[in-house]
Amino acid sequence: MGLGENENRVYLVPVIDVNWLVYAPFDPGRDFRVDPPDVAQSIKDLRVLSADLRDLADGKYILTPHAGTYCRSGLYEGEILDLYRDAVAGGAEVSVHLHEEIKGVGTRYAEPEHMAEMFADCNDRLLSAGLNPVAYRGGHYAYHPLMNDILARHGVLADYSCCPGLNKPDREAIWTEAPLSAALLPQNPRAPWKDQPLTEILEIPIGSDGLGSDYGNILHVEQSELDNLTRVWDTIVARAEAEARPQIVHCLFHTGSVGEPAWLERYRRFLDMVPKRHGQFVTTDEAHQLHGRFSLEAAG
Repeated sequence: MGLGENENRVYLVPVIDVNWLVYAPFDPGRDFRVDPPDVAQSIKDLRVLSADLRDLADGKYILTPHAGTYCRSGLYEGEILDLYRDAVAGGAEVSVHLHEEIKGVGTRYAEPEHMAEMFADCNDRLLSAGLNPVAYRGGHYAYHPLMNDILARHGVLADYSCCPGLNKPDREAIWTEAPLSAALLPQNPRAPWKDQPLTEILEIPIGSDGLGSDYGNILHVEQSELDNLTRVWDTIVARAEAEARPQIVHCLFHTGSVGEPAWLERYRRFLDMVPKRHGQFVTTDEAHQLHGRFSLEAAG
């Protein structure tokens, strides 16, 4: 059975990475440059984005504040927490977002004790501020299978680390077997998912045209142009129609990009486009409910 004429084809979670510029730990061309975090600027930028997302996405989005080697707690303490609370009161959500890179050297994503400690610290900081983290996101799409147990122990049952098709073992970002729409993570996301035991963690990938993992293939707004973002979006809509099953994906934008007027305008225009082209904004909780419903319908 096909989708109804007025039925949504794509359910989209806007992901907002709370960050700063410049952060390039993998880029030798910029001498692996990592500038000191500018929390005051992040606060200003987040105020702008929160207002836009309230108006353009019904307040439905998820904040993923950067925490890692070069900014362990700056975006998890102080005045910025008030902005997170205001966003959540308006319908948004918050997640833990770890960047465990060492510039020019490698990463620590495969270290169980380190990752458990760092996740728990961020999770506890948010909980202490009256915020309930509903998801995790790894920096530069990193996700080691050891995260399954860490998330489950904390009752965090969603992840936004997936870029379908990406294969960067040096970054612990291996998504060569991942589907293009939300699905429950298996025990080993790096092996074929079919017939593996499933976790309860819902993986919500970045929207992709399924043709590759470069910026031009995905809904990473700053790193594309509106015409191409529209092409990727329409490809996802067409996939939903071909499979007779709506797609659940996310798009990505950063607070550090607010200072580039062209990027901010592109993001606004992209958000404005979504409901006009068979899309609907949803939260992580709503994505869970939709996935469960679609799975039952597919099972017949």
